[in-house]
Amino acid sequence: MSLLENSRKQVFHVLCLLMLAVIAGSTLISIFTEGVQLKIIKDLCMTCVLFTGAVLSIALGATGVPNDVENRTLYPIIARPVARWQYVAGKFLGTFLTVTLGVSALSAVFGGLIYHYQGSFDWFLPAATIFALLEAAVVAAVATTLSTFASPVIAASVSFMVYLCGTIKIGFFGGMLDLATNSTVKLVGGIVYHFLPNLECFNLKAALVHGDSVPTAYLAQVAIYGLCYTVFVIWLGAVIFKHREV
Repeated sequence: MSLLENSRKQVFHVLCLLMLAVIAGSTLISIFTEGVQLKIIKDLCMTCVLFTGAVLSIALGATGVPNDVENRTLYPIIARPVARWQYVAGKFLGTFLTVTLGVSALSAVFGGLIYHYQGSFDWFLPAATIFALLEAAVVAAVATTLSTFASPVIAASVSFMVYLCGTIKIGFFGGMLDLATNSTVKLVGGIVYHFLPNLECFNLKAALVHGDSVPTAYLAQVAIYGLCYTVFVIWLGAVIFKHREV
């Protein structure tokens, strides 16, 4: 039900169509040599895939629970023998599956462009797409958890801030903590730093664009990290929602 509800929302259709138009428009880049043009297309298209996954995760995840409360569709659900953690997990899965539909459509068009330009399919693209979906799962989990106790605007805003901070966690915040001299700032900053998700590790765009190989052990570690972080955040949201009066 959550999947059908999310797939009908305008943000899903508008964003997917807009990103498809951007991906299709990337073929108009013809002022560069063939090799450079292909790299630019890969960079632009992968950016669209990552951006779509993040924005849809935030927009759909932050509005799922509050909309059910506002429309009073939540009460018939929790009146049934459905645990609240099952409801929260269901909202997350509905959001994630909807994001998967959009990202998969973009990746299919992206793969077709790669095949057209280089005459062969890039077998690293499915891996890059899967890890983009893992990033989207982490962001959707954060947005869904925030939506269990906050309004859609607050949940979306905080989720977006978490997304931005998570993408620059290693390169920016890590350096700031190393330069901090105040012990209190260092302690609080360290707690926030370790709690923030490291979203940059899911971004395999550079490897896709330049054809670099990525160690399998690293991919396995990142996958386990993403799954564990997602499960933990959803569990936290289920605990919060269990003790909330609705």
